Amino acid sequence: MLIYSGLHAKPKDKICLIHGKIRLTYREFAQQVDDLAHHLAVQIKKGDKVLLKLADPLSQLCYFFGIIKAGGACVFIDTSTSEEVCAALMDTHQLTLYIDESFQLPAASAPLLPEVHPEDLFLGALSSGSTGTPKLIWRDHQSWTRAFSSQSMVFQLSNADTLYLISSLVYTANLNACLHVLFEGGTVMFASTHMPRTWVREIESHCISAIFMVPANYKILLKNMKAPLPKLHSLVTCGAKMDLPTLQALLAYFPSAEIFEYYGASELGHVSYSNTKDLLERPDSVGRAFPHVTISIEDDIIWIESPYVAPAYRPKASVEDLGRLDEKDYLYLLGRKHGIINTGGIKVIPEQVETALLQCPGIAQVVVGGIADPLRGQKVCAWIVKNQPALTAGDVLDFCHKKLRPHYCPQKIIFLDEIPLNSNGKIDRINIKNQNIYTS
Repeated sequence: MLIYSGLHAKPKDKICLIHGKIRLTYREFAQQVDDLAHHLAVQIKKGDKVLLKLADPLSQLCYFFGIIKAGGACVFIDTSTSEEVCAALMDTHQLTLYIDESFQLPAASAPLLPEVHPEDLFLGALSSGSTGTPKLIWRDHQSWTRAFSSQSMVFQLSNADTLYLISSLVYTANLNACLHVLFEGGTVMFASTHMPRTWVREIESHCISAIFMVPANYKILLKNMKAPLPKLHSLVTCGAKMDLPTLQALLAYFPSAEIFEYYGASELGHVSYSNTKDLLERPDSVGRAFPHVTISIEDDIIWIESPYVAPAYRPKASVEDLGRLDEKDYLYLLGRKHGIINTGGIKVIPEQVETALLQCPGIAQVVVGGIADPLRGQKVCAWIVKNQPALTAGDVLDFCHKKLRPHYCPQKIIFLDEIPLNSNGKIDRINIKNQNIYTS
């Protein structure tokens, strides 16, 4: 099936999308998508890849569906990303069209739309890229739609649900949650502001029955809760492990809700999941295999076979996470083979940030790693040795904002006289985290 299958088949007067004061029915949204697709088809041919840089979630979704109905594949990019990074992305991955706030829709309208198939690409997911040429994981329709029925069963979601989302659709897990609920015929509400008090008010006043957030945002939500909300029945999270105090607080404030945590990756799709009972009994596990997923461990590395794997990685794939399975086939993560930093659900490869920073005038050496953060889980830290004494943290950050995607910029900069080495002459990554000189 296709990502947009069923948009026209849903109850036409049912509300499908809510953002602020705007409410769109399935009829209205489907009509907007069709109109947009016919206009975009003047510029897009079958197989073209399009960079989409818009802030408003309803516009994002409308253009997203319009692009793929016109035969293209969409790459979402955060609006805070520099034009230099966007240009590099367009060039490196041969993207043919760039849609931002200044984009002018063609006046002409194509009479016919191309035939789209389940094996066609529809999405380029940005994964672990941090320089001007981020990595793109191309997904086909079937690798996502095949998971939707399992997601409905595992997360206990149906067409009767109204799902609340707070973050941008640039985050692939957010996009997946949104598309899943629309595919089922439910309603998706986007937070109207970034203020957590607004989240609480909207959840209370719009009969929200389900929420998707990363653990860091659940923590922010909980700080603004004043009373329990018993109407919600499904809280879904991913991107990082949920700690026990946060889990217990969610159970107290959402007494009727089941809490679900899942582990996955852009390359792999959904891999494993835990429910409330699992989270309480096995807090260190990332759960059991998602339906139709086979998990194996080879030389401590997790390997996945499933119908949800991205086309270029089939039939068997790994993102080189280290893990083990217990006697009841619960999966445990033992770390990242390459020391990937997980900051609020965004995965950052330190070596790629280091490569970018070494291009900054005034930096002689740099080590990038994750340090503990109570909100994000980890934050990106750069330990830097200067070769220009006048270099400041502000200079480094200005450079980073031009060269890196927002979440990959260091959130802490520490200047050192020298990088500590171990007895083997390699960087002592344990000792370096004790270095706290010239902090900014």
